[in-house]
Amino acid sequence: MLLPLLLAAAAPVDAGPVIALVKGEGDRQCLPDKSLCLEIPVVAEDGGGDTALIVTPADGEPTTVPLPEYDDAGQRELWPNLIAFKSDDGAQHYLVGILGRQNAMYSGGGGSASRLHLYEFGLESGATGLGEEVLNVVWGGSLMIRACFSEQDMKDRLEACHDEYDFSATLTAAPDDGGMFPALTYRAVATTFPRTSRRSEDNSAGKLKRADLVRAEDPACTYDRVLRYNPATSRYEMDRPAPECSDYTTP
Repeated sequence: MLLPLLLAAAAPVDAGPVIALVKGEGDRQCLPDKSLCLEIPVVAEDGGGDTALIVTPADGEPTTVPLPEYDDAGQRELWPNLIAFKSDDGAQHYLVGILGRQNAMYSGGGGSASRLHLYEFGLESGATGLGEEVLNVVWGGSLMIRACFSEQDMKDRLEACHDEYDFSATLTAAPDDGGMFPALTYRAVATTFPRTSRRSEDNSAGKLKRADLVRAEDPACTYDRVLRYNPATSRYEMDRPAPECSDYTTP
């Protein structure tokens, strides 16, 4: 395991493993007690992040940590949480998340999607760095696809001329299983608007009713999974496979 993150002020015992970061100075995101702040500077014209993570402990100078390369990193953003846990010797450890985001534009619409990459994180005697990736999971998706191509389409669809598909995920604490890293619950929610829309179908072919003009969950891609760390693979694994939901997560 990567060198432990040793801080004078540890996370509160009752805070739970998933700790929401709070706003710090400038664009920094910090632990609630401000004992540690993180930042991925925004430098690109498109608003994307740089390829480095800036780590600032309360009692030290900022350290620049290079970010690993991965295929979906169109833009990089800091996941605004840390996962906290302690080793058998009582040392405080964290997992840090980086969001890789892709965007696409096309005639009459566009979309974006993101994946969460979770890494071991260490800070000791200047040896700050990211360790092995322990999780790579789909995190979000938002797509808008044109569905009106004539005045008749507009009438048939009651002027709802775009199909919208959204996907969002969360991580929360799962019951402790005694593993090296805390067990987590992954919750995914997929929605469509209008409620009858399906990306793999021609949604301009039929008429909509007023009752269809609502955002509705897609039960096929709304699901829960438990994530547990497997020492044999050095990664978090789902308790059962996730459904195929690329209609929501591929821009």
